[in-house]
Amino acid sequence: MPVVTVSVKRLNELLNKQYKLNVLVDALEQLGCDVEDTAELGLYQCPACQTPNDRLEHEEPPKRCDFCGFESEEPFEKYATDKVIRIDLLADRPDLFDTGGLSRALKGYLKLEKGLSEFTVKEGNIEVNVDPVLSQKETFRPYIACAVITMPPLDQTSLREIMRLQENLHWGIGRDRKLSSIGVYDLGTLTPPIKYTTVDPIEFKFCPLGMPGVQMTPRKILEEHPKGVAYAHLMDNYKRYPILMDANDLVLAMPPIINSNETKCKINSSRLFVDVTGITQDAVINSLNTLVSALIELGGEVETVKMNYPEGPKATPDLSPKKINIKLDAAQNWLGLDFSKQEFMGYIRKMRLNIEPKKDVYEVSYPAFRSDIRHEVDLFEDLAIGYGFKNIQTKLVPSLTIGEARKEEELSQIVREAMTGLGFTEIMSLHLQSVERHFTKYQMEPGKEHVIIKNPKTIEQKVARCHLMTGVMETFYKNRRKTVPQRIFEVGNIMLINPKMETGTNEYRHLAFAIIGPETGYAEGRMVLDSVMRELNYKGDYKPVSHPAFCQGRCAELTGDAGLWARVGEIHPQVLNNFGLTYPVSYCELRLVKVI
Repeated sequence: MPVVTVSVKRLNELLNKQYKLNVLVDALEQLGCDVEDTAELGLYQCPACQTPNDRLEHEEPPKRCDFCGFESEEPFEKYATDKVIRIDLLADRPDLFDTGGLSRALKGYLKLEKGLSEFTVKEGNIEVNVDPVLSQKETFRPYIACAVITMPPLDQTSLREIMRLQENLHWGIGRDRKLSSIGVYDLGTLTPPIKYTTVDPIEFKFCPLGMPGVQMTPRKILEEHPKGVAYAHLMDNYKRYPILMDANDLVLAMPPIINSNETKCKINSSRLFVDVTGITQDAVINSLNTLVSALIELGGEVETVKMNYPEGPKATPDLSPKKINIKLDAAQNWLGLDFSKQEFMGYIRKMRLNIEPKKDVYEVSYPAFRSDIRHEVDLFEDLAIGYGFKNIQTKLVPSLTIGEARKEEELSQIVREAMTGLGFTEIMSLHLQSVERHFTKYQMEPGKEHVIIKNPKTIEQKVARCHLMTGVMETFYKNRRKTVPQRIFEVGNIMLINPKMETGTNEYRHLAFAIIGPETGYAEGRMVLDSVMRELNYKGDYKPVSHPAFCQGRCAELTGDAGLWARVGEIHPQVLNNFGLTYPVSYCELRLVKVI
């Protein structure tokens, strides 16, 4: 998970009180934040976009901007140092991604404030016109929400906070910009109304962030700009590219790739225009609400933007609280804690929520940026934090049960001990493979019983493995310059399609072992298999078989009762060549047990 750095000085400024470092660390951990450590941070300024970049004191100064992608031959200029707390981000709490959100939560936990934060959203006069073409498949990025924020003039600290929060939300909510992406601009450079439309990727040109004076086409940005290269895959199926422009056709951004250089935020910017675009409405709304709420904590004032959607106008953002009902006895039973009604309500308010009794239930109001609250159990978690995890007394479970190992795990342990005793080294390989590495290199074709993933993240993850040969052969390739013979084994699951099963598949626990060396062959593989069979007290019958991955006449299958099956033989020379191996390989795969 990404790590966010929180300035101790800045956090105390927002809390309006000076807390010692250990107090802040303890409070953050009790809130559920995964505190990694504390450190000294060096702050450097990008020469191109003036955005602050940070590095740990023991790290080399940056030469490439994390935000605009500008690269320099000389290290960036260092302008300050800062004591920070480093926190692993939790994707389910994006409201805790920055100092603003953390200070808001800490004010409740440290009893400085309680209940909901009051957010005032003024009615603005800026409009955004959304082109219906963005709902079409070839340009699909239809969702957009915007806001205007008036901030105290940005300095290096606040500019860095905004840029960091933007990138963290890209990860936490936007799934690395796929579901949603954020743009923040200097409103003083814009002429409303704003239009959200599409442009031709080859003919249209604008100046991307970090490249002042350089006009580039959208297609060229994807090929040459660092951000374009990194996120070009998000535009693979687009024939026209999304674009944001003002009334004078000045480009704000090409979502979700890059902002323009002319509209960037900079030191002393105070009136900001924020947009969030995406392919899912929830991700867009949650990103905007979280960002805007955080900026309010940093001293911002928010105005709505009139969004002229194809289906009709709507003002964003909407920061009005949401409501959910919970019961006191359900909370007590779920947490195993006994607290009074007043204590119960106090813990909820401590977590910056409002609560009101309504007959036999309690109505809890929670802020719009708490996208993690979807069920009463989510509030029970907040209740436990408000009570204090360190205050919960541990007790022995009244009923004691003793766990037992599953059959496949018992067999696997016996096999591991046997293989280790025979001089083999264990490996572990990936469950998902590519068609080429799992079938083609073995002169095989996928069959109807093999699990092929319809829409994989990458072509390297298209097949759920149906044998263990791939991991073994690739390990031999990676160790091809090591001394031979080499003896390795793997114990793992394989998967085959079975429509009669609830999951549509059968899963089996297999043992695979192999030997590579100038003198190995079928006889050596058969000898090791017989040793394993004796250890497991298995008996079966061998018969010669043909298989495209093995040498003709040097491959056999073992079958027996209770689904016993194994294949042993010498790997075909063409397969060895496909994997870049020069020595013979004897290979065996034994089915230990059916898992599912």
